[in-house]
Amino acid sequence: MPELLSCSQVLRKAPASYTKIVVKGMTRAEMILKVVMAPHEPPVVFVDNYIKLLADGNPETFQKILDMKGLKRSEQSSMLELFRQRLPTPPSGADGGSSLFSTPTPEQESSRIRKLEKLIKKRL
Repeated sequence: MPELLSCSQVLRKAPASYTKIVVKGMTRAEMILKVVMAPHEPPVVFVDNYIKLLADGNPETFQKILDMKGLKRSEQSSMLELFRQRLPTPPSGADGGSSLFSTPTPEQESSRIRKLEKLIKKRL
């Protein structure tokens, strides 16, 4: 058992894989906040900024960002249309999936979290 400095401090560092996952998740959260807090006018700049910062070609994810911004449905529909137009075209031979970028499903995320929890428990 690791030596305890106090009730909440442990002398050993977190596993690199855990740190990597946390940093990746926090970076994505930070990018989402940047997009949500950015002005949505002009729309082209907003859409391009979203594509650049989040690298997510899924219209459903973009719709969630627009919901977080509190935009009206009428504003959202024009933004979604612009989003679809501004997406880079997939390379030929690519599958016709709804997302251009690999976004894990909730089941995959849950599985990854369970594996991470088991790893942490083994090391404690």
